[in-house]
Amino acid sequence: MGDDYHDVGDDNTQDWLNPAVWSEGWALTGFLIFKKMKPEEEIYTRIINAIQDIGGIGATIEEISKAVPLGRHTLSKYLNHLRADGRISYKQIGRAKIWFVSKSPLQHIFLLSEEEKTYTEKIFSRILSYVPEGILILDFDFNILFMNRYLTALYGNCIGQKYPRSFFASDRGDDPCGFKSIVDATVEEVECRVEDKAGRILELKASRVENPDGSFSIIAIIRDATEKVKYEQRIKNLSELHRMLGEAVNRSYTINQLCSTILKNMRNVLSFDMGDILIYDRIKDMLFCYARIGYPHEAEASEVRVKAEDWKRRIATEAIMRRKALYLQFYRARARTYRVKGMPDDNELAQTASHLASVYNLKEGYAIPLTTSGELHGALLIFNSSGRTLSDDDRSLLEGVSEAIAGGIAKIKAEEEWKLKASAVGIATQPIFMTSLEGKPTYVNPAFLALWGYDDENEVLGRPYSEFWRDKSEAEAVLTAVREKGTWEGDLVALRRDGSTFNARLAASLIIGKKGPLQLVAVVMPETTATGLA
Repeated sequence: MGDDYHDVGDDNTQDWLNPAVWSEGWALTGFLIFKKMKPEEEIYTRIINAIQDIGGIGATIEEISKAVPLGRHTLSKYLNHLRADGRISYKQIGRAKIWFVSKSPLQHIFLLSEEEKTYTEKIFSRILSYVPEGILILDFDFNILFMNRYLTALYGNCIGQKYPRSFFASDRGDDPCGFKSIVDATVEEVECRVEDKAGRILELKASRVENPDGSFSIIAIIRDATEKVKYEQRIKNLSELHRMLGEAVNRSYTINQLCSTILKNMRNVLSFDMGDILIYDRIKDMLFCYARIGYPHEAEASEVRVKAEDWKRRIATEAIMRRKALYLQFYRARARTYRVKGMPDDNELAQTASHLASVYNLKEGYAIPLTTSGELHGALLIFNSSGRTLSDDDRSLLEGVSEAIAGGIAKIKAEEEWKLKASAVGIATQPIFMTSLEGKPTYVNPAFLALWGYDDENEVLGRPYSEFWRDKSEAEAVLTAVREKGTWEGDLVALRRDGSTFNARLAASLIIGKKGPLQLVAVVMPETTATGLA
């Protein structure tokens, strides 16, 4: 069979180490093996097996050479190749090197000094060190084998410690990330979001990996997602506040009801202690409290409350004058005496705010003007007296919804004004009606129904306007004149339900909205002499 075969039963011979005796493939025949394998890989396998057979205390090069009969320099060359691959490592004891199989190649690399690392190890270790995410490697007992700089900056060097205690301060062997399911092989991968012992929110993805010695480890990629979670919560809160605000506007019939609902919803989302909504009265040029929430009963004595309401109006007015939100932080100078951070004691606003803080034991206050489209509608006041505090995100959130709150208040105010005007029109003794631009009635008051002889407005609304006049062509001409000129006044002959007629003086105008003409409104003065078109 020549040099193509080797009797592996003879362990003492070194012919098999000669690459010249290796062929492309081997076949098993008795004690002879013909197999496909590179000679270097066979040597690497024999070296690793020899180190493992010697045991956990490690192996010297002399001990390895008994199982892998190579010259010292040749064996040293192969050992260093394996070390460069991260498959084995050594500890220097005196002048001797004790070799081990690497159960955690990454950890081995980071424990080496810069002088001991190969060029590849230096590049790889620096990449892992500065990766902008945490890399964590655990054994199946949850011992930390490796953590990169991202994690050591957060938790310090915890190598060799149990990960639950290092990350979550747990002594009970808790598994907040669900790693046990990876150990039990019930899942291949775990993804979770957990809070650590410092209150950080971690996003974690972990899976099991096989080590060179056949054991398994857990490798996890970890990211500090605290800011991301805060941003997500802010978006969620903003969306929730806008939804609640929309519902409040749609379901409220009065300003008081709207403001009370807004404060209640905002308190549920942002968890502040006390709050007020002040509405601006344009006629009296003053701010009046329309809703308040959270104030303690013991501070509600009439004389105290009157003073406190005046102080709050002054703070709200200051924010309105500045045209921006006003944030106040209080501290206790002495018993029941408060001061405002960053303001001199003789400042009028500081004195006003300090008086209010002493009544309610305030820690902070926030005043936000409520304006929309440049029009002032009031102010929102938020106060905290407990350990709660408004974060920058909370304050930004309040400013973000302030215009929407002002818009809702403006809408309800407009509706209330319209209801008042509609009530006045409804009780008017003169007939009043409104039509679409096409001339179909959209509103008639009771006086119109009585004069024309109808019992219900549904008998009138939606019918052609010309049907209520004797000369339909004249009525259509009036409609055209109002659309073209904006107003018209003159005499027409009206046609009642029963067919009778009466002379009427008609004054009509065009209602103009932001986007153009909306409707026509007219007032009828009966029992005048008809003279035709003016």
